Amino acid sequence: MRVGFANIFSFRPHVEHLYYLSELFRKAGHEVFFLTCDAAVSNCYAREIKGSSRLKECSKCMVGGVRSFTGHNVTPVKNQGSDISDAVLEKLVLSSSCTATRTESEAEWSDPEVVAIRETLKGPTASVYESARHWIRDNKLEAVICFNGRMDLTRGVTYACESIGIPFVTHERTWFGDGIQLIPNANCLSLKGLGDLVSEFDDKPLLAHQARYAGKLIGERFLQRNSLEWRVYNRNPDPAPWPVKAEGKRILVVPSSKNEFAGHDEWITSWKDNTQALDDFFEVFNIKPEQVVLRCHPNWAENIGKAQGNRSLELYRNWAKKRGIHLISSEEKASTYDLIQQADTVILNGGSSSVEAGACGKQVVCLGPSTYQEAGFVQVFKSRHEMEDRGLLELDPALIRRKTLRFLYVRSHRFPQFVDYVKAIETTRYRYCEGAEVDRVISMLNTGRISADDPKFSDSEKEEEAVLDLLKTSDWGALADYRFPDKELPEINIRRRFAFRWVDSVRAWFARGDRG
Repeated sequence: MRVGFANIFSFRPHVEHLYYLSELFRKAGHEVFFLTCDAAVSNCYAREIKGSSRLKECSKCMVGGVRSFTGHNVTPVKNQGSDISDAVLEKLVLSSSCTATRTESEAEWSDPEVVAIRETLKGPTASVYESARHWIRDNKLEAVICFNGRMDLTRGVTYACESIGIPFVTHERTWFGDGIQLIPNANCLSLKGLGDLVSEFDDKPLLAHQARYAGKLIGERFLQRNSLEWRVYNRNPDPAPWPVKAEGKRILVVPSSKNEFAGHDEWITSWKDNTQALDDFFEVFNIKPEQVVLRCHPNWAENIGKAQGNRSLELYRNWAKKRGIHLISSEEKASTYDLIQQADTVILNGGSSSVEAGACGKQVVCLGPSTYQEAGFVQVFKSRHEMEDRGLLELDPALIRRKTLRFLYVRSHRFPQFVDYVKAIETTRYRYCEGAEVDRVISMLNTGRISADDPKFSDSEKEEEAVLDLLKTSDWGALADYRFPDKELPEINIRRRFAFRWVDSVRAWFARGDRG
C-alpha cells in the first residue's frame, strides 16, 4: 500500500506521532511518502494565532517538522494558484479565522477582523490543496494520514483527498495523553465515530480494572492531578460556597468556547450563540434568574497566542447583567468543582465539566452537540423545539454516575488507538512500545469505522460497584490514588535525525502548541 503522511504544522507532539504511524506502515512493508510546507505559503493558522513573523514561525516549523525525522520521500508544498472556488475556500478557512479571533457568536463571523484573516488564509490553503493533489497523484497514493484536518492548511490536504476520492485518517493527541486519536474521513472534531463507540458500549458494564481506571481519571480531575491533559484550568482555586439564595433548584451554567467548531456540520444548532439557547431553556422550563449562577470559563481570562478571550467574556457578562444573573468572571479563582458539587443541575454547551457533574450524579444538560451526546448521562437539546417536544427528565443519580464512568472509559481506552503502545510521559513527551499492529489503521482506512482499542467488557454490573461507591461519597483521593502496573513492553526509538536531536530539549523551554 502507498500511504502519504502530512503534518503542515510542527506542533508537539504531533509530528512525532505522525512519524511513529509512518514507521508502523514502513515496517509492515508499505511505501510511505511525506508532504511538508517548507515555508512555501504566506500565512497560516500558527502565525495568525501567535502573531509571529514568517521568519520566526516558519523557521521553527521547518526545524521541528517532518524533515527532522526523515529526508526520504519528502515533498514540499508549492506556492501556486488553484481553480478551487472562493465559496469552498470560505468553508475551509472559517474555523481557523474564528479560532484566531476567538469568536463566540455566529454574528461575529462577518466582523471585518475575522473576514480579513480568512482572506489571508485562502491563498495558502489553495496552494496546499493543489500541492496535495499533485503529491497524491504523482506518488499514486492510496490513502493519506494527516494531522488535525480542521485548521486551514490541514483542511486543504483532507479536501484534496476528498476531491480525488481516496480515504484519509486524521490524527490528534488524545484527551488523557495515552494512545493517538485517529478519525477516518473526517477532521479531529468529528462526532460520528466517537458517538458510534459510545452507543456501542453504553449498555456494557466495565470490568473492575476498567472502572478503576475511569474512576482514577475523575479523581485526578477533581484534585487537579490531571497533568497529562493538554490544558488544565482553575488551578489552585478558592473555596466557593453557593453565592445566591433563592427558592428552587440551584442551576449552574458552565459555558465553553465554540469558535473551533465554526462551520462544522456536526456541531450546528438552531442558535446563533449559547446565550440564545440559555434564554430558550430558562423560558421553556420556567427557571428564574435568581436560581442561576454563571461560571465563565477561566480560559477567557487567558491569551491563546495573541488572541484574547474578551469576546466570549463580554457576551456572557452583558447577557447576565441584562437578566440579573449572578456571574463569576473568568479571572476569579472560585472553584468550579465546588460549585458543581453544590448545584442541582449543570448546564453546558459541550465542555468537559460534564465529567465532574456526571460523576457527582447531577442533572446534566447540554445545549448543542457534544462528544458525550450519546452517553446517556446528559440530556441534549439542539433547538427550542426539542425542549418543548421532549421536556426535562429527572435522571437517577446512580445511573448518571454509571453512564459517566462508562463514557470516560470509552474516551480513554476505546476511542484512542494504540493506548498500550503510545504512552505519555508529559504533555509533549512520549515513549513508544513494540507490538502495535498497523492493520488497525488499514482497517479504518478500508471501512471508515473506528474499532474499540479495548473491546472487552464485563457480563455483570457488580464489577463497577466499588468505584461507583467512591463516586457517591466523593472520595476523590481514593479514586485518584489507584496504581496500575505498566505493561512490560520493549520500547522502540522514535527519534529525530542526529543533526536535529537538540530540537526537543530547546523547545522544552518554550510554551507548547498555540501558547507560544
